Amino acid sequence: MAASPSASPPLERNVLSLAIADRPEAARRLSLADLQRLPPQTYAAMLPAEERISRWQGVPLNQLFDGAELGRSKRLRVDALNDYSALIPLSDLDTYQPILAYRRDDHYIGISERGPLFIIYPLVKHPELRTQVYFNRTVWQVSRITLE
Repeated sequence: MAASPSASPPLERNVLSLAIADRPEAARRLSLADLQRLPPQTYAAMLPAEERISRWQGVPLNQLFDGAELGRSKRLRVDALNDYSALIPLSDLDTYQPILAYRRDDHYIGISERGPLFIIYPLVKHPELRTQVYFNRTVWQVSRITLE
């Protein structure tokens, strides 16, 4: 599914909720503009049902939470707009550095293209990730990430 060169989304609209289990006071919401202020990473990846490689740009997941908070936790729970959820072990953040992508092939990802946020692993660089386990962790339409 190709990203369309449609108009840019409102960058100040909140698109992501971040939470820490058992710490409701730490919850926060981020806009695309907030995410773009963080140092970006770009990966080449082909999604399971597609036959083309895309260039994905986003924020490494390990940049979304303070390092001290990561140290006390074991995984991320990623929830999507369509009620799908996946668990990502924190070991993936160190080993493969998945990103929360907000651009695909230099375009913002619309909701109709399974955006605006997408978990992407470096599937081209690490072909061993092309398994159902990692495909299940490649969540689209990400709306909430909880540190558990």
